[in-house]
Amino acid sequence: MRITIEDGLQISPEAAAQLKQHADMIECQCPNKLLDILEVVRDFISYTDECIEKYPDDRDIHRWLKSSAINLDQLLSTTLVQLARYEGFINDDNQIVDRKA
Repeated sequence: MRITIEDGLQISPEAAAQLKQHADMIECQCPNKLLDILEVVRDFISYTDECIEKYPDDRDIHRWLKSSAINLDQLLSTTLVQLARYEGFINDDNQIVDRKA
């Protein structure tokens, strides 16, 4: 199954899972480490949503934190796409390359 990934946008959870399946094609763990960081950032984004509701007096701070975390998600997503291209996991059309190909 191929998943299209667009530059500048967040990688979908499905695309991240597909990249993780391909990450073992290279010896270093850089792709997996970046995917782990992405997961932590996404957990934090969800956590800030809870804080926005739970702590109305700090709503503006939590919205700012969420916005910053979304920026991190986008940066990590773009970095992962580029790394995947360099390593041959994604082709020039931003489609994940089938391992059997």
